[in-house]
Amino acid sequence: MSNSGMTSGLADRVKSVAKQVAGTLIGSDDLKREGELHRDKAEAETDAAQLESAAEQAQRKAAVAERKAEVDTERQRLAAETAADTREQQIEREQRSEQRAAEVEANRRAAAAEQQADAQRAALDRQERQAASERMRAESDAARLEAKARALEADGRTQ
Repeated sequence: MSNSGMTSGLADRVKSVAKQVAGTLIGSDDLKREGELHRDKAEAETDAAQLESAAEQAQRKAAVAERKAEVDTERQRLAAETAADTREQQIEREQRSEQRAAEVEANRRAAAAEQQADAQRAALDRQERQAASERMRAESDAARLEAKARALEADGRTQ
């Protein structure tokens, strides 16, 4: 209730009482009735002011409730956005982890393939050295046998 409403209501009550008392003292029913009308008007204004105050309070409560709902909605939106961001970051971490694991596996396989290729080259080198050694022995044996055959041949001619 506003101060002007309270002042007006108080003034009407004072007028009401004054008119009722004056009407009783001078015996004027019209003045008494006018005093009662002022009292009724003052009570109606008081009731109206109280209803207006209650309506304003209800309106403020509704505005607060609406703002609270907006804040709750925004909080939920932010929570959902944060959860989505967190999930996206988790997915990115998992993808990076999987990529690193794939790179490690690819490097391991490449190293194993290189090691196998090195082993195969080493085996081929050994086989080539062994073949060269056998060829040299065979050539040496052939040269010795040839020399022996020539010696036998020369011996057979001299006899």
